[in-house]
Amino acid sequence: MLKKKSLTLRIINISIILIIIVVIWQYIEVRRVVLKNRELGPEPIGSILAMNVEESSGIISSNKRENFYWTHEDSGYYGINPRTTLHGFEIDELGKKNHQEVRLDGVTNLDWGDIAKDTKGNIILADTGNSLVRRNFVFYRFPEPEEGQEYVEKNDIDKIIFRFPQGKELNNEAVFYADDSIYVLIKEYGKTKMYRLPDDQINIGRINTINYIDEFKFMGESKLADYMDAVTGADISNTELTMVFNTYKGIYMFKRKEKNTNFFLGKIYYLPLKWDIRKYQYEAISFTKDNRNLILTTEQGDIYKVSVDDFKLIREEQPSEQLIEQPKKVGEDRLGFKDKIGHMIGSIQVFVMDIIFR
Repeated sequence: MLKKKSLTLRIINISIILIIIVVIWQYIEVRRVVLKNRELGPEPIGSILAMNVEESSGIISSNKRENFYWTHEDSGYYGINPRTTLHGFEIDELGKKNHQEVRLDGVTNLDWGDIAKDTKGNIILADTGNSLVRRNFVFYRFPEPEEGQEYVEKNDIDKIIFRFPQGKELNNEAVFYADDSIYVLIKEYGKTKMYRLPDDQINIGRINTINYIDEFKFMGESKLADYMDAVTGADISNTELTMVFNTYKGIYMFKRKEKNTNFFLGKIYYLPLKWDIRKYQYEAISFTKDNRNLILTTEQGDIYKVSVDDFKLIREEQPSEQLIEQPKKVGEDRLGFKDKIGHMIGSIQVFVMDIIFR
């Protein structure tokens, strides 16, 4: 009996020692990347805090005005004081100016994750975050406001309700429009998944099912650091051949040769950013109208500008064919035991990361 207790205690002690070693190794590895990335990335060119935008979560360049951008807040007190205002501003060498507020009538903000524009002059606002409390997600589609416009009437706003295959709850905060489709990138640690909803499959007034396309695993220098990273914003070039998405610590750029082909199989470029979510929580990204630069905003209210020429090629183009939506078998898209364990580990590591950044 005593031998069994002694063996059990040894196993427990060894397990504790191994856990401590793993935590120390994680701390050292991630801290190395954090300190290195703090020396990288651009400096802010301005702030949007003066516009009463507390948490900029999406940004897109205007179809109608030069050097003008639209942004929105993350979320509000749902059902009590929702943030349902679109904010427009112009960027110059000193930051922002010409602030315009546009109230959207008849919409709610459970968690506005990103903003996009289509080729028909519309803005697409994605109420797609906070997947823990919802299975259905919403795109609000409406004509881009004119200069001086203060309201968008309810009758001018399309409410596009959608869900993922098998009703899976997937957090998503990155949206863009290409190939006559609304694309969504999933927010997961260490990777993202791409879905899209073609215009000709949208049914206003019904729940639409969005189609799965492909998965992409991050390609940073540290796999552990990648597993603490996630997609928070995306945009597409005017040609629809170059797509970018930003994460907490960098920007990925994908270049394809033809429309309606898989972005993830194109050439991949990367630009690291300062990695410290307490100071630089990058939430949104947009091409400038000439496609030569990218504008980023953070939850802290800063505005950044980077050149597309600063990116480094990290992978050549892969063979690709015309996109075909992949039907899912029943239950295939649900979270399995392995996925649930992965999410749990990711949550623990994010907690560790929070300590690292102190």
